[in-house]
Amino acid sequence: MRVLYFDCFSGASGDMLLGAMLDAGATESEVRRSLDALSITGWNLTVSSATRGGLRATRAEVGIEESGARRDLPDIVALLEGAELPERVRDRSLRTFTLLADAEARVHGVERDQVHFHEVGSTDAIIDVVGCCAALHSLKAEMVVASGIATGMSTLASSEHGSIPVPAPAVLELLQGTGAMLFERGREELITPTGAALLVAMCDRFGELPGMHIDATGYGAGARELAHPNIVRALVGELTNHKNDDVMLIETNLDDMNPEMLPHVIEKLLATEALDAWTTGAVMKKGRSGHILSVLGTSATKDALIEVIFQETSTLGVRTSPVRRSTLERSWVDVQVSGYPVRVKLGSRTGKVITVAPEYEDARAAAEASGLALREIYERARREASRTRA
Repeated sequence: MRVLYFDCFSGASGDMLLGAMLDAGATESEVRRSLDALSITGWNLTVSSATRGGLRATRAEVGIEESGARRDLPDIVALLEGAELPERVRDRSLRTFTLLADAEARVHGVERDQVHFHEVGSTDAIIDVVGCCAALHSLKAEMVVASGIATGMSTLASSEHGSIPVPAPAVLELLQGTGAMLFERGREELITPTGAALLVAMCDRFGELPGMHIDATGYGAGARELAHPNIVRALVGELTNHKNDDVMLIETNLDDMNPEMLPHVIEKLLATEALDAWTTGAVMKKGRSGHILSVLGTSATKDALIEVIFQETSTLGVRTSPVRRSTLERSWVDVQVSGYPVRVKLGSRTGKVITVAPEYEDARAAAEASGLALREIYERARREASRTRA
């Protein structure tokens, strides 16, 4: 699987992300084709080499003839839907601007369609957003991950509404609930609303560098020289078979609840995208029998899972902690056992199959239809899967 990882140790902006992807191998001509498809004029994109903090980087600089035009979300939606763009470029661009509009609407207390995009640059923001989405399409990344994001803190930046705190309120609206980690680095504004919206729209998750073989590295330069290299780094490569994931463990003790209800609770949690859920028998205070309910989830699903626990159990509180899990790369093969289909799950590490597990429901259906014992179906399915791989 092809992976793109953004290292945001100096924050991120639209031009920095675009420069990093171009430097990492995105085709400039493909990016320009998407930009030329937009029915807007009075802009130019200059791609050049720059140095930031002693490191070479690519600077993607958008120049515009400022017309004073103010576009709202319906204007931008009409612009993007009317352009001949690759479907994924258009969809991701629309998602980016919708995220921006929603964030600005919450900050200013207005409806989404009333938000004007003067605050995020209008024409230059459109070029940055569509350019980044086209660059990502060019890189053909199947998974996008971003690191923790550096931000200035507590200083004031100028805006249409006067001075506002850094990071900008819209940035915090965009990143809350995504699992993105922010950390302070100096007093300058490092992460812009456009940069934050692009990261949320492009990334599958935020977290540590996934296990990958690196094929290319790119550096995108920011406009300013700072005390540290003001760049975004992009790493492109192939995901390795062995994965380390940062997940959340949610637990609660239950000693005053009918245990017959616990299977229903687990079903509800799994339907709410829990990675796994289970119970463990335990002896509680005063010698009472009880259960420990444990749930694995992501940062993005944590709140929804906790809500299910509060709604469906008798608990008065839960505890959460970050944990790391190591998983095998998973794939499926379809086999026939006595004429009946059975899916078989394969678990691999560094290209070697470690586990072969027939899907239970398929195997049970085949056993009932064929009259064979379930364990016989399992054994035949494993043999067929091994023969298919050979």
